[in-house]
Amino acid sequence: MATPDEEGLKGNKKGRPVWAFVKNASLAITVFLFFFTIVLVLDAYKFVSVRHAKFARKKLLRTLQYMDPSIIEAHTGMKVLTKEEFTQLQTDLDKARKSVREMNTKVQEKFSDVLKTSMELQNMKTDIEELKKLSAGKLGPGQG
Repeated sequence: MATPDEEGLKGNKKGRPVWAFVKNASLAITVFLFFFTIVLVLDAYKFVSVRHAKFARKKLLRTLQYMDPSIIEAHTGMKVLTKEEFTQLQTDLDKARKSVREMNTKVQEKFSDVLKTSMELQNMKTDIEELKKLSAGKLGPGQG
């Protein structure tokens, strides 16, 4: 025969539903925390955006400052630039923007010239039509 302690554990039907609930709740919490961690990591790398999750992004950026650039390149797939490379790219970008602005200004000037010429041509056409009507009116019918 079993002792009362063993009998209590085996026969205690009220304890089992509570234990099953605890197991299910812990599983649900674990799954939730897993997905929450994934979302925070994706937010830190700016693949997704989660409101109020800037702390994860800041923490990642602070951590990345002290990491070896080759690890960062391998992990993110992006090239890590030195300060000199970054400043060179910035100056190239500024030069390119300046040249684009200059070209845009030239294009606008040419477009305004074309528009002026087009308007003058239109005015000339209307003047020619009016002169034709006037000359036809002065010559009279049958003289032309």
